[in-house]
Amino acid sequence: MSEARQIQSMIDFIEREAQEKVEELEAAAQEEYDVEKMRLVEAEKTKIRANTEKKKKQAEVDRRVGRANYSKEQRMRVMEERAKIMEKLHEETRKRVSAIVANGSAYEKLLKDLLYQSLLSIRSDSVVHVRQEDEKKVSALLGELQRWYKEKTGTEATVSVSKEYLNEDSWGGVVVVSTDGRIVCNNTLSYRTKSSFEEQLPTIRYYLFNAESTI
Repeated sequence: MSEARQIQSMIDFIEREAQEKVEELEAAAQEEYDVEKMRLVEAEKTKIRANTEKKKKQAEVDRRVGRANYSKEQRMRVMEERAKIMEKLHEETRKRVSAIVANGSAYEKLLKDLLYQSLLSIRSDSVVHVRQEDEKKVSALLGELQRWYKEKTGTEATVSVSKEYLNEDSWGGVVVVSTDGRIVCNNTLSYRTKSSFEEQLPTIRYYLFNAESTI
């Protein structure tokens, strides 16, 4: 074999070695690329799944919050409507009480009954507070009240009318105070109405707002 052929054989061998090395490097690079590509794809899939799950959870939270807010709004609306109905009922009661007060004979009898109750609660010398327009009515009853009290209790007690008048918020009625100021009996019509409402509130609400109730 000539020297030229030997050189060419060496060149061909080197080229083959180089080509094989290139192919080996390309294969390794492709494999590394495929592995990295798969890793990135899986990482992106995991990220997408995590984001999707997060969005699903947030959507569920938003749905629950929305439902809770809606329920709260409905409860508030119902409570407001019930409050309006109760206010209307209270106003209707005030009008009926005012009608009784406007009826002279009926109101005088009511005043007398309220004074009887108050005197039995105080059981001592007392001062009666009334509206200015009721002062004459009550003053005319003082003698009768003291006689009635003595018959009921067997003891005497003085009853006088105060010049400190009740305001119109009382609707009428009386406030009787022991002369030492230690005992107070509030028998104004507004207070009695308020007390009755509070006492009967469960029953009132039942008949007004319970769909199964019948009146």
